[in-house]
Amino acid sequence: MRATLLRWVYRLEEEVDRRVSAFVRHRLGWRPTVMPYISYGTSTSVHVRARVLLSRPNARPQPRRPLMPGLGHFLSVELAGEQVRVEVAGKVHDTVASADGYVEATVETPALDPGWHVITFVVTAQADAVEGRLLVVDPAARLGVVSDIDDTIIHTGLTRLVDAVRSTLLIPESARKEIAGASQLYRALCGGTAGPTQVFYVSTGAWNLHPVIERFLARHRFPEGPVLMTDWGPSAGWIFRESSVSYKARVISALVQEYPGLRWVLIGDSGQDDPEAYAAVARARPDRLHAIYIRDVTPASDARGARVRRLAAELSGVGVPMLLVPDIAAAAADAHTRGLIDERAREVVRRAVHSSGAVAPSRP
Repeated sequence: MRATLLRWVYRLEEEVDRRVSAFVRHRLGWRPTVMPYISYGTSTSVHVRARVLLSRPNARPQPRRPLMPGLGHFLSVELAGEQVRVEVAGKVHDTVASADGYVEATVETPALDPGWHVITFVVTAQADAVEGRLLVVDPAARLGVVSDIDDTIIHTGLTRLVDAVRSTLLIPESARKEIAGASQLYRALCGGTAGPTQVFYVSTGAWNLHPVIERFLARHRFPEGPVLMTDWGPSAGWIFRESSVSYKARVISALVQEYPGLRWVLIGDSGQDDPEAYAAVARARPDRLHAIYIRDVTPASDARGARVRRLAAELSGVGVPMLLVPDIAAAAADAHTRGLIDERAREVVRRAVHSSGAVAPSRP
């Protein structure tokens, strides 16, 4: 029964999307374009990500209303089945956008230097090319960091529905607040004693918000890195989106496998399912993890805290420390004891947290 319902809902969404895109394209004259996401990979194989959307030609910026800065990101019109040509370092790869407009491909490349490169997308129905960014992870890197986004680096309040809706739809981008000390800790990890370090941001937030997150990271001076998000909407397996535990465990496990030279620090919060997702990774590859830091979000739940502590006790048996920390300063203190950051960096994070007034009270 559930499988039948999912198929019905998915087909209904596909038909609605098809009709809307046909109307907008042929009646209103909108043109296909590409929204590039950050692509990443190794020197010889890269994962390309983008989405084909319809955009209004010669559109003029409209005055922003209080609701529109957030809501507008979810009002995109995706284009399915469009031919897309991808060019990386002179290597051309042709692919087709999925039913939801996504372009996902793995492209074999000539040897690329570590660092950032330009990747080009062309929808073959038009002549204009769109440039995106591609990160080749440094093979000399020895530390990898995976970070959640909501309530780990951005104040969102996903544990409280009203706050979550307000943060997503009503608050302008420029007013979104960083979790105190987060950018300082991440920069410290990237400049720490472990040598070259790469950060990945993994979230169950919608791909529609990818540009918003990119701008937030740049504005608050977080280390650059791929932002991996999810598709919201029905599919053959779910009505809304893939479960948080399944998605994050799957994506992080793939990163662990793809970069065998890295040992990882996983950073999240207790508000949703980060502890369970990270525990699944730790059970499978305990040898590849330095530590897991879980920020204890408010309102604090004794039951939730107890659940995280039970997971921590379990993981200690396989040699993976999972710490439920009251704030980012506590995570920095532990990273210092493990030799991942130096004393000066630890103090910088501590001062950032204390100066913000965000020091969490100790729990009984």
